[in-house]
Formats: sequence, structure tokens, C-alpha cells
Amino acid sequence: MLSSWKEIAHFFGKGVRTVQRWEKTLDLPIHRPPGAPSNVVLARTSDLEEWMHRGPVSRAELDGPVVTGQSDSSVSLTALEREVAYLAEITGIKAVAAEASASAQDRVSALTELIAEANSRLSERTGIRAA
Repeated sequence: MLSSWKEIAHFFGKGVRTVQRWEKTLDLPIHRPPGAPSNVVLARTSDLEEWMHRGPVSRAELDGPVVTGQSDSSVSLTALEREVAYLAEITGIKAVAAEASASAQDRVSALTELIAEANSRLSERTGIRAA
């Protein structure tokens, strides 16, 4: 557990301002204890390593595009597709994205199949079955 910006910066071999910028723009996993001053930060090294291996993703990429006229469920589905593509990547599944013009039902079906395959592969590796 790292308990200061200085320790977090040292972990990455970067400056304090750089890791503070990463928190704001690249979703660096930093925690702030409730009720503590805003400058008090905590970070688990395991979370930071996972973030580093995942590759930095900007908040804009995580939140999805801001498109006028598009329903919230459509934007949420796009964000979910990104997350499932990442899951497929880390489990070694060749993910084929559904056509953007496909119906929401077809896109959800494709995602469901990918998630089932990922769960199957993960349970083979770990011996733990998904709920």
C-alpha cells in the first residue's frame, strides 16, 4: 500500500505532477479515505500494476463518445462492448466486434457469448466456476 503522491510517483519512476495528471486523465486507481483531506491518497501496488499492464485508457475512452441524439442505453452498450473486448483480450479470446449498425439485441447476444467464453476459459485456468 502506498500512502502519498511521492510514493506513488516513485513506484512509477515519474514525478508527482505526472501521476496526478494520470489520475485525472488516464483513470489511475487512487483512493481517498472518506473524511480525510483531499491531499491524502492511497493506492494498492496490485491496482497500479494492473492499471499499468492494462495500458492507460483515458476517461473519455472509458466513458464512451458523447453523441447527441443517441440514447443512454446505446452509449452504455458501447461502453460495455469496450469492457468485454478488454475481457476477451486478457483471456486470449479472438473477439469480433458486432457491427455498429446491428440491433441492440444482436449486440447484446454477441456480448453474452463472449462473456460466457471468457468465464469458461477463466474457470479452466483457475478451477473456479463463475456464479
